[in-house]
Amino acid sequence: MIGELFLNGHHAPRRGPHPQRPQRGLAASVAALATVTLLALALALAPALTRADMPSSLTVVGTSDVSDSGLMQNLIQPMFSAAYPQFTFKYTGTASGTAISNAETGAGGPSVLIVHAATLENQFVAGGFSDEPFGRAIFINDFVLAGPSGSDPAGVTANGAHDVVQAFAGIATAGNNGGGSPQDEFVSRGGTPGTTTQEHKIWAQVAALPSPPAGVLLCAVSAANGGGDTPIAAGNGVTASGQPCPNGGALPTGSALPKWYVVTGLTQGPNVVAANACAGYPSSACYVFTDRGTYDYLASGSDGGVSIPNLRIVTRDDSATAPGGADELINYFHAYIIKPTVAGETVNLTAAQDFVNFLTSPTLQSKLKTYLASTSDPGGPPFVADASPIITASGIPAGVLAGKTVTVTGTVTNAEPGYPVLTGKTVSVDEVVGGLPVAVGSGTTGASGNYTITYTPPASGQYQVSTGLITQIENSTLNPPFGDLLSPASTAPTATAVHGVVSVTRATGERGGVTVAGAVGPVAPDGHDQVVLSVRRQGAAGYRKIGAAHLVAGQGVYAVNGNLAAGRWRLRVTLSDPGQLEQANSRIVTVTVPTAKQSHSVRFTRITDRSRC
Repeated sequence: MIGELFLNGHHAPRRGPHPQRPQRGLAASVAALATVTLLALALALAPALTRADMPSSLTVVGTSDVSDSGLMQNLIQPMFSAAYPQFTFKYTGTASGTAISNAETGAGGPSVLIVHAATLENQFVAGGFSDEPFGRAIFINDFVLAGPSGSDPAGVTANGAHDVVQAFAGIATAGNNGGGSPQDEFVSRGGTPGTTTQEHKIWAQVAALPSPPAGVLLCAVSAANGGGDTPIAAGNGVTASGQPCPNGGALPTGSALPKWYVVTGLTQGPNVVAANACAGYPSSACYVFTDRGTYDYLASGSDGGVSIPNLRIVTRDDSATAPGGADELINYFHAYIIKPTVAGETVNLTAAQDFVNFLTSPTLQSKLKTYLASTSDPGGPPFVADASPIITASGIPAGVLAGKTVTVTGTVTNAEPGYPVLTGKTVSVDEVVGGLPVAVGSGTTGASGNYTITYTPPASGQYQVSTGLITQIENSTLNPPFGDLLSPASTAPTATAVHGVVSVTRATGERGGVTVAGAVGPVAPDGHDQVVLSVRRQGAAGYRKIGAAHLVAGQGVYAVNGNLAAGRWRLRVTLSDPGQLEQANSRIVTVTVPTAKQSHSVRFTRITDRSRC
């Protein structure tokens, strides 16, 4: 089933006609090159499809970006299989639209879906196919436009290096060329991959330019197919840009495509390979819109030796002044646990939950920055962790008196750039007890994601600021709105020493000893508190213990005594509760133990001299 993973990626719209096979004489050598390049990977990741997962298997269907970039087979799959050897794992990489359709129908028996197409994901969720309220944010990379390594007939480098809308407009202008032979080709995957839905969004912005490319027609794609605009040849019922594409907004195919716009029907990697070969097209200059993970992987030759020397990145990192803004080229990925909705369809819910929790875990998220980090791309590693928000915290003290309040401030920032501020989200201060967080205070984030939490540390220990699972609407302009789930996050634990308080309210010296009474703070929390009475003679060095008393839970006062010889003594009381409070000493008190009084007695002598009576 190699085609299911890479090569037979006819990216059917979720609703609408199936897109055409590769157009304009895509050379057999290119297809063969793509086949050879990815054959080993396909065999490794796509065993024969089954109807449903069993308790011992986990099937994941999703975008080819994560497999054509090598991320799945080189990082995610080995780590997951090592952590969860009880599951036989397989990943089927295809177009996002096709993957979503398979998840909805149960085709191939998947339990998890990984995609990057918000305008299709919102429909998947609204249709009741997600087991959770939304998909889990897992990571981002960025879209890039690659073009010829030599000539640049569209002038992209000069005019659109950081403006993808202008770059698309330049390609369309050069490609249209007054209706003659195109000077360049735009090599598109077609259909409804996440990359193509983003491409359609950009074409819609091209149509909205004050001076759109002359002679270029762009028709409106239906919302069911992801929305946006796409190029269409004249004479197909569209007379002005912005009009609906024929057949209810279906994607143009065959002769309805302009000469300069090629649809391959391939998955991400082979589509880039086809643009690199640029063979069999009217023009010898090909541009391709792709994700940087796939581009970097192919450019590095890490996929088994096939490289793309005829391409270079010509547009990346849109500027803030570009029509789409600085976040236009961010590529957001999400993972969904599939809810069975078709008779006979089953999902390995245990394995699916384990997998999405693994994807969002600090263990996997921290490894993303190492993947393809050694490539020469100045943009750095292409995949960036974004599963959890970023938390800052200031004010957790190193030490505090028992019973005193502490105020912590900070911010909670959405790690998905370009998405809304995390407002009104619950934040807590936790004491980490036995490795588990126990909330001791909470608050909510304000308009800027800021928070203030006042709490009283109950004991010495490790404290952190954390968030739970966050539900967030990321794009309210879509219908239905697009949202996602942000995984729990926490700051690094900080040690806080809570110091107890013990006071002496009365110290009385009596013959043979001393009695001391006072109060402790806080009240004994667990019955393990102990007060110890220690003394030293006035002018001497070193204290010695002469008495102790245990406090029951809730006790806030104490009395303790000890035997003591007569004299003038300095004494102190120490409060201790191991594991709960730091040891506390009272003030030094001076007391005098009186000397014992001498007894007085009368001695009687018997008189026997009767003569004296």
